[in-house]
Amino acid sequence: MEDRARPGPQRMERVREFLTARFDPESQVGLGLTISVVIFALAVWALSGLLDAILDNDTLVLTDALVESWFHANATPGGLRIFTAITQLGSVVLFVVAVVVAAYLWRRRQMLLLWNWLGALLGYMLVEYVLKLTVQRPRPQYSAAYLHGRSYSFPSGHTMAATVCYLLLAYFIASRPRTTPTVRITVFVVASVLILAVALSRLYLGVHYPSDVIGGMAAGLAWLSVCGATRRILAPRAS
Repeated sequence: MEDRARPGPQRMERVREFLTARFDPESQVGLGLTISVVIFALAVWALSGLLDAILDNDTLVLTDALVESWFHANATPGGLRIFTAITQLGSVVLFVVAVVVAAYLWRRRQMLLLWNWLGALLGYMLVEYVLKLTVQRPRPQYSAAYLHGRSYSFPSGHTMAATVCYLLLAYFIASRPRTTPTVRITVFVVASVLILAVALSRLYLGVHYPSDVIGGMAAGLAWLSVCGATRRILAPRAS
């Protein structure tokens, strides 16, 4: 009975081979897929924590209101003009980037990346719509001056769009064979700055709470990880 309870050498070898394969940087379903799964788990964990706090009217809601009031009290006409322009990075500018990248991938016949790009950008809108409809969080009280029509606050669609678009574009550039390590780091730094700028613009304009933009980032990362895992699983078949 005691021998049966102990894992045999063959079983231990299979476990070792499985773990080794999951951290193989050369495999399409190795380290990259493992990272996607870990990012997805962390992003969903953060998103679920935010949802619990918002729906339970926790301390987070009071903090959101205080931050929103601070931005409103300290906003200036010049600052509003600047951040009105910056927030376009999550809408008009992002749309232009999406079209240009899609046209480039189509021209280069990189069909797997093209479908991954389109799926990521179209899919995030569905995820955002479901989350907004599920939570139905009212917009901040000062948002009416910048919004036309009624829409819900959580998560921030601009921030989620920027997270998906700019991080995925950074990945496409960084994964090119001839891209240097310096360029790889630079593109991800630039993408992060753009995302943070969009998130800050939504707070400054008073159209979102801090938890909305954090939720947008978390939801964007979760969806990106799903898209990344899908791309890696399909890549061997497409090659």
